[in-house]
This record gives sequence, structure tokens and C-alpha cells, in this order.
Amino acid sequence: MADVTGTTGLAVVIPVWNDAAGLDRLLGQISRIDAITQVVVVDDASDYPADPLATGWRPERLGAELIFARNAQQRGAGYARNRGLAKVTAPRMIFFDSDDRFTPEFEHLLAELPDEAFDFCLFSHADSRVAQEGGWGPLPGDERLWAEAGVWRAMAELPRDKVPELIQLTAYPWNKIYRTGFLREHDIRCTEIMVHNDIELHWLSFLRAGRILVSDRVAAVHEVHPAGRRLTNRSGAERLRVFDALAGVSAEIAQAEPAFLLPFLRFSMALFHWALGLVGAEHEAAYRARMRAFLLACLDGEGFARIARAEPELAARINACLRDGCEKALA
Repeated sequence: MADVTGTTGLAVVIPVWNDAAGLDRLLGQISRIDAITQVVVVDDASDYPADPLATGWRPERLGAELIFARNAQQRGAGYARNRGLAKVTAPRMIFFDSDDRFTPEFEHLLAELPDEAFDFCLFSHADSRVAQEGGWGPLPGDERLWAEAGVWRAMAELPRDKVPELIQLTAYPWNKIYRTGFLREHDIRCTEIMVHNDIELHWLSFLRAGRILVSDRVAAVHEVHPAGRRLTNRSGAERLRVFDALAGVSAEIAQAEPAFLLPFLRFSMALFHWALGLVGAEHEAAYRARMRAFLLACLDGEGFARIARAEPELAARINACLRDGCEKALA
């Protein structure tokens, strides 16, 4: 694992799979951002190697150190991100997907980061689905969470009592600027599975951080492709591996403040509702069985009673799932 050196500088870790055009566009953006001092590209066994050095992206043109690695076989974005993180030497870093892009606000965000240590800075983003409808910003659910947390300003420290609210944001890996040492000190990594690999990264970051900064600057655009070969569109048995990621978070939730249990179950039930629409018919029964086993494992009688008092509707949906009524509960 590379040692973190220096006091300034930002690394961008980019997993890429069959997206040479997106990578080239993103590197063009990075070449105009002076604060980025290191770029780590990990090609997850693309059909044709997405080597930026082969397409003319020399460090002097990029304006940053450039490291390239290629996986011998496709392992998923989680493995690629972990491999890239191990090579980072800059004190701060961000995971960024090749098909997403920075906005001009990103440089303003970087300029506002304090010199003193923080564990990560969470910022807002624009979702391409919202932009297609003429809007600007995240999906309505995330927008609502930001509003309810009441922390909208250019740069602020997130109060501890607001962490259970913002932890419910969609588990993206690229809307946070991390202190590299924080991830290594707490052994926070992506789950090395083909889909849902960013759940542990997101939740454990919030649960283990001591100082979180937040910014309402829309500093990135997330591109969503509803069809195609992207990992997020897969419907096979790999969807069952989501419970590997959730188990790690559930174990941490069991040791955390009681205030985190309700957000975690809200998140889990919403995830199950979304994922069941993607799971192939031949895997639905196994998925529902794993879902019931997961809920039984993470909820004791006291925990369920706490959920029932705080949010009866959610408790009813969980209870229906445990009685094998998942279709109705997740409708």
C-alpha cells in the first residue's frame, strides 16, 4: 500500500470498463483542475485496454501524476476502486466514475476545504434523470434529505445529530472527498462484489467518521443509463451478493447509537424494493429468502419495538416480509 505524503493535493481514483470515451472526457476536465495532483485509472478488464498513456495522456499534459493498472479479469468497480486506493499517495482523494463529470462548482468546493483535518466532505450533485426533466440537482428523495437536515450552505461541519439523516442519502462513492488516511486508519473499503459494492464504503464512512463536512455545491453530474451493459443493469445471481455488503454494515449498526437503526432499515427496505425490480425471475425466491433472513438477523424484539413506535408503517412492511408477504410489503 502506498504511503500518504505531503499536506496538499487530491487524487482521483477512476475505475473504467469499456468507456474509453468517457475516460478521455473526464481526463480533459481533470487537466484543467490544478488542485488534482494524482490520477489513478484502474481498467476492469475492458474489451480493449483503456490505457490513458496510450491515448496521449502524459503527466505533463494531465498536470498530475498518472498511474494506470489493468485487471486480468473483470472483478467489478469495488475491486478496481480498492486497487486504486492502495496506490494513492495524495492526502485527499475522491472516487469518480469515468462516465460522470465534474461541474465548475468542484473547483470552488476544493478552494473552500479547510487546511485542518477532516474525515470526508460530502457534496451535492446533479442526476441526469432530473436534468432530462428540466431540473437540476439530485433525485427528489436525496433533495428531501438535504432539506430536512437543514445544512444547506457552501461549507459547514455536519452536527453529530444530523448524521443519521444524511447517512440515508443514496450510497454513491463519488460524492465525497476523503482524507486518505481516514479510509486506511479505519480499513474502509468497497465490497469486492459486482454490484452494490459502494454500500459499505458509504455507511461505514458515516459511522466511523469523527468530522464530516458538507457542502450544497452541485459539484458533479451523475450520468444514469437505464439500459445497456453497465453493472448496475445486471439481473443475475450477483444481485444476491448485496447481503454480503449489508451484513458488514448491520454488524456496525448493532454497535452504533440506536438512532442509526431506523435509517438503516429504511435504506434496506428501499433497496430491496428497487433491487427486486432488477432480479431475474429465476432468482426472486432466493432473494426473498435472503431478505427475510437478513431482517431476522438484524432485528431483535427490542429493535423491532423501537421501529414500531417510531414508524409503524415501516414496521408493518418489515413484519409482512417476515411473514413471506414481500410482494405486498414492498409494493
